[in-house]
Amino acid sequence: MGPILAVVVLRIPGLGGRGSRQRRRAAALTCPQMEEQLSDRAARRMRRLCSSAQSAGRLPSLVVAVGRHGRILNSVCLGSADLSAATPPGLDVQYRVGSITKTFTAVAVMQIVAEGLADLADPIGRHWAGAPHPELTIGALLTHTSGLQRERAAEAGGPTALPARGELAQNLAKARLLYPSGHWWHYSNLGFAVLGEVVAQVRGESWELQVTERILRPLGMSRTSLFAEAPSAQGYSVQPFSDAVKLELPTDSGAIAPAGQLWSTAIDLTKWVGFLIQGDPRVLPQDQLELMRAPRVIADLEHWTTAFGLGVALRRRGERTFVGHTGGMPGFLAVAYGSPATGNSVVVFTNSTAGLDVGDFGAQLLELADEDTIDSTIWEAGGAPPTEYATVLGSWWSEWSETIFTWRGGLLQSSPADAPPGTPPDRYRRVGADLFITATGSERGEELQLVRDEGGTVVKMYHATYPLTRMAAGSADEQGG
Repeated sequence: MGPILAVVVLRIPGLGGRGSRQRRRAAALTCPQMEEQLSDRAARRMRRLCSSAQSAGRLPSLVVAVGRHGRILNSVCLGSADLSAATPPGLDVQYRVGSITKTFTAVAVMQIVAEGLADLADPIGRHWAGAPHPELTIGALLTHTSGLQRERAAEAGGPTALPARGELAQNLAKARLLYPSGHWWHYSNLGFAVLGEVVAQVRGESWELQVTERILRPLGMSRTSLFAEAPSAQGYSVQPFSDAVKLELPTDSGAIAPAGQLWSTAIDLTKWVGFLIQGDPRVLPQDQLELMRAPRVIADLEHWTTAFGLGVALRRRGERTFVGHTGGMPGFLAVAYGSPATGNSVVVFTNSTAGLDVGDFGAQLLELADEDTIDSTIWEAGGAPPTEYATVLGSWWSEWSETIFTWRGGLLQSSPADAPPGTPPDRYRRVGADLFITATGSERGEELQLVRDEGGTVVKMYHATYPLTRMAAGSADEQGG
């Protein structure tokens, strides 16, 4: 999102040359050393990538924090958070996070869904009396498939100020639906302003209060706020044909605040990404968080590298998928991504309007962290499966495909025999003597039924109605077995 901001041209003496390099090196030392860290090789590569990005992008400052399970492992801080004051960047210095704000709004929405106060299929008019475009659903707005135009309604040559909070309904009434809801993905800042109003109408309290009291406070994110709180970075735009910079003066986003108002720090956003990939029952039930992370729509139809869940972005890089969001406001770029598979995260801030593909850079750093991660889980002996399910274990066949059933961690689970290493198994929850429900995996929710012979041995099973037998057989043989 991008409100109109005032700009002032600054020319800072000594931005280039040896003195500047010395200041950048000193600023880098302001990031503290962590107890648990990346390997030396990965840390060196991370520093090289950051130094190259800061120099090539001509970024006034760059803050990078790689974390794991909500704690920072390694960090790099380069440049100056405020050129005039020579303020060094740091992990507790606030930067504007832009559209990362949307992930907080999305969690606020999912909180009212989890409490049964609303449903994803609900039209907004059910919860906001007199809402323009009342037929738009909560789910469509969360996935950017509502068809609503990207920004607030504005006339060419008219006022450029963002609508105040009390003017949202009036502005929304003038906004266009670009296509019928559900037809296409189309990113909409205005749509998240609407979601902020919906949660305010449901709760009877402001969006700001809900985010502060129901999200930030429980997670201990005391340095995340609507407006900058010192120490904070100053936003800039670097001139294209010189090293002069423009000062970007931030303004209140008004009614569009739920789409991009927040300021935060690397420490706080590392906690936030830790929540998005691990969860915290004080804020949101785990099943609701999993719904948010599930892909709903492909945003990048040419390369299929970007998808959206419920208010969160999914970034695919090779065989890895990361969850989080990017953010951009005049004077600032940011990204916060996490890897559900490893628990790793990356937070990137810079106080520049342009100069860095922050999403790709963040994904590159997170991939580096994932490649450096060693699974340190220690296998421990466990109990035997219940006697009545011992004959379920081992190889089963369906349509010439082999599936291996095992008992791990007190649960029945299965995986295709040819599944690539690291593929998570299907896990089952028992709901009857010989009936299970698939709790995780591609067949989530489907039944697994056991069939026994007269002696009590399991001789056949049905998973999602597909028969499984002990011998490899075609479908005709399986149906007759």
